[in-house]
Amino acid sequence: LAAVLAFLVTALYLFLVQTESGRPSWYAVGILAVAILGAAYAVRMRAPLRRPVLGVSAACLFLPGFVALFSIGLPLILAAMLCVVGAMRSPTRDWRDTV
Repeated sequence: LAAVLAFLVTALYLFLVQTESGRPSWYAVGILAVAILGAAYAVRMRAPLRRPVLGVSAACLFLPGFVALFSIGLPLILAAMLCVVGAMRSPTRDWRDTV
């Protein structure tokens, strides 16, 4: 879910910059792409290095989200929180065991 949300926010950012005839900040798009790929990689619960990858993805989503808080930042911070929650989940227990 975090990867999908971050992808939609990145697409929205590129669309808004394009409509204003501007050039996108490619370092921000690169950081968001790293976060999207990391969150998509960690979808599998048994993926090697899942927790560190989700931590890096959360940081890559939180930092631009904090900088752009009043424009596109809030969904990025939400995606970062989803990555943190995913990193805290145990790969051996099912989500139904926590309810």
